[in-house]
Amino acid sequence: MPIEQLSKQLSEARQQFDFGKAVRVLDQWIKQQPDRSQLYYLRGCENFFAGNYRQSVKDFDRLVELEPARRQSLWERGISYYFAGDFAKGAEQFADYQNYHDQDVENSVFRYLCVAKADGVKQARETLLPIENDPRPGLMEVFRLYEGKETPQNVLEDMQQTKLTGPAAAGYRFYTLLYVGLYYDAHGDDALAVKYLAEASDPKLLEAGGRRISRYMWDTARLAHQEISKRIPPAKN
Repeated sequence: MPIEQLSKQLSEARQQFDFGKAVRVLDQWIKQQPDRSQLYYLRGCENFFAGNYRQSVKDFDRLVELEPARRQSLWERGISYYFAGDFAKGAEQFADYQNYHDQDVENSVFRYLCVAKADGVKQARETLLPIENDPRPGLMEVFRLYEGKETPQNVLEDMQQTKLTGPAAAGYRFYTLLYVGLYYDAHGDDALAVKYLAEASDPKLLEAGGRRISRYMWDTARLAHQEISKRIPPAKN
């Protein structure tokens, strides 16, 4: 199939959030251009969205083989490692990213989550990557939660009391709910993790947030909710 047609099909699949179709189109494209690094980045993302975590990791690993300079900035690879259960590799990726951008609370938090799964919460807190000024609303409050200086309840109360409105308020709400949910997951409370991740992955919140909410991170919330929900036994009638 001509590259122009594959490009059109991929664009349509991505606009429709048809992750399976996007992966299949990229499979065909990569067969024709197996050394084009960006195709592996795109397929790594689409495989992640589709829940194909190990395939996503393989795609990002191949990208790094072809283009080593992108390793440090590839936070998406770290998230795929986390979902695939490769926690040590995820922690390494997020530590690398810290050298690329050292004021990203999300990066520090995801490294915490990887270390907590691999070595426990105490080790995760003791090795938390330092952040001084992430300017996005609510993110420094999230950081203080992971530092152990705030409780989830206080962080949620701050979210409720914000004077922000519109997309800014929706963005604040999304990131707070996402990282409170993941905090509860790291601390072994599946029920509360699912509760807050369900709120974070509400499509209405994504719509309200507009550009204030990363579609990639919204899908991360959706997938985290999906995976943790599998661990909760069904309610008895």
